[in-house]
Amino acid sequence: MSRALFVFTEISPSAPGTAASSGPVQNAGSFLPGGIAGPMQDYDAVDVIAELKGATGGTLDVYVQISPDDGGSWYDIVHFPQLANGAAQVYYQAPISNATTTTTAIVVGKNLVPALTGTVSVVNGAFSDRMRLVMVAGSGTSAGAQLVVKVAPQRSEPVRG
Repeated sequence: MSRALFVFTEISPSAPGTAASSGPVQNAGSFLPGGIAGPMQDYDAVDVIAELKGATGGTLDVYVQISPDDGGSWYDIVHFPQLANGAAQVYYQAPISNATTTTTAIVVGKNLVPALTGTVSVVNGAFSDRMRLVMVAGSGTSAGAQLVVKVAPQRSEPVRG
């Protein structure tokens, strides 16, 4: 199994509002802007592991979004459970696979208006060439929190012999 590892290290918004990831993403292609992980066009699966902590004063929602058109549009693929004000560090894993597909249409958000809901929501199936994070800080937020999200795409290698 051949794999890569992209690592987002971000600070969530320090006031109510929505922000996309913008910091350097470890191991991302040099042609991609800050806050974007990739390329991932020839991988079969992606393992997303998030280390999240609640912001100060308000709730925090964290989404992973994909872009099927080289960054022109972004769509939700993962929504982690909402974090309460000052929530302790929590860890989540969200596997995404081309082999496991979502069987019904799911409402997702676009660009900086995420809408994927549920305690942990994952849209399985094809996942595109690049990913980013979107963080939504709720009313009353007065300080952001550090979060780390690791994206480990994997591809099957041909059987030899």
